[in-house]
Amino acid sequence: MSDIENVKAFAKRLREIDKTYAPDLDKIDEAFVQQLWQGQRFFSTNMEAIDRRAIRVLKPGVWNHDEGPDFMHAEIEIDGQLLVGDVEIHVKASDWYAHRHYLNSRYNRVILHAVFFDDDINLRTRLQNGKRVPTLELLRWIDVPIGDVFDETKKTEADATRFCRVTGNRLNLQVLRGVFESLGSERFLEKADAIRLFRTRLNFEQILYEGIMEALGYRHNSTPLRELAQRVPFENFDQKSELEIQTILFGVAGLLPSQREKPLPVEVVDNPFIVALESRWRASEHASRPDHMTAARWRFGRVRPFNYPTRRIAAMSQLIHHCQGSLMMYFLPICEKAATANTPKLWRAIQNELLALLMFEPTGYWQTRYNFGKEGTRKAALIGSHRALEIIINKILPVAYIWAVEADSRQLQDAILQLYSNCTKTQDNTDIRQIKKQIFTEVQPIALLKSTAKIQQGTIRLHRNYCADRLCDLCPILEHNAIFPEDG
Repeated sequence: MSDIENVKAFAKRLREIDKTYAPDLDKIDEAFVQQLWQGQRFFSTNMEAIDRRAIRVLKPGVWNHDEGPDFMHAEIEIDGQLLVGDVEIHVKASDWYAHRHYLNSRYNRVILHAVFFDDDINLRTRLQNGKRVPTLELLRWIDVPIGDVFDETKKTEADATRFCRVTGNRLNLQVLRGVFESLGSERFLEKADAIRLFRTRLNFEQILYEGIMEALGYRHNSTPLRELAQRVPFENFDQKSELEIQTILFGVAGLLPSQREKPLPVEVVDNPFIVALESRWRASEHASRPDHMTAARWRFGRVRPFNYPTRRIAAMSQLIHHCQGSLMMYFLPICEKAATANTPKLWRAIQNELLALLMFEPTGYWQTRYNFGKEGTRKAALIGSHRALEIIINKILPVAYIWAVEADSRQLQDAILQLYSNCTKTQDNTDIRQIKKQIFTEVQPIALLKSTAKIQQGTIRLHRNYCADRLCDLCPILEHNAIFPEDG
């Protein structure tokens, strides 16, 4: 072997030794990392942030299952100084910037950024107010093999049922209904409070726009869709055609055919609609900006074609075009009808009017397609009835409520709460299914409650705020004696 070859071989060995370790993150999601933090599964209470500051966790905080930081009211000692605040959890350190938390004032109370793996070059995490907080890489401190933690995670739901003090008892369904309705009211007012906080920096149009975008994304694409709405504010669409709106959203999202790593067939990109999109994008002021999202930011695998982000962006484009410059004035007049409604029939009619504003038929290219070049949607509505109803319950009504609060209209506030109480139920999610399994039986199924959306929301709040955190001593079902004493 020549001297040059020897040097190259030696250099190659050095590079292999010096390679940065990167774990396989395909199976790691944020919920898993949150569970690690909740259980504090670390071999030492004395940890070290990536900037070498000493970290000692006294209280991990209260797990927040809604919008905002993941754990609230944590107590953490940082370099010997006790701090009380919030903790944000991510799979990767770069997710803080990918999710644009550095632009969101709701995260200014964060005192620690805990991540599974540090893939970033920033030693500290920057908040919206300019302050910087330490980043803690949890992978270095986990006390058991990752596979064991996965196994424990799978047992969580079974354990919750086994140790629940309500399980197996005869339920007082009348009292239980009242408990769920009360929890449902609490959940609605919590959402309204979050919107009131957003009002310190956003107008109603932007709040509603971001909220609907997030709701359209379901679990897999809710975060990138909200991020897209933040990158392209609602005011950017003033006086724009539906084609122009789609051009901007698809282009900034990084989902146009020309932005794909793998080129699409010629017969796809030669479609007149795609040609028009690409032409307008090249001429757009947004095309020259460097901060576009990429296709890797979006989730297509394990997502039903009807819920593909391309189809959701088409839906939002159509909604923006239909609202003619104001989402608030598109929905609010219908919500205001609740102030004069006094029967279930009238409340149902108002709900149906709101649904009709969301469930318009697709036009043009998206009549039969769910992605560029992919057909098979049979002219289905871009927003289905279940998703539209969830948008009304979780996004439109809370925003309308805060509008009524700011207008000092007690009548409209009460009317919107009444409309919320009479909304029909939506599809069950994992929280509701877990409570079904945990509390109800074949003899007393949940169907006996005749669930409404409000009761469903109360069921979600019970699971997220009590069962998931094992706050059994504070269980509202036990507190309000919603189970009959054992026969004896």
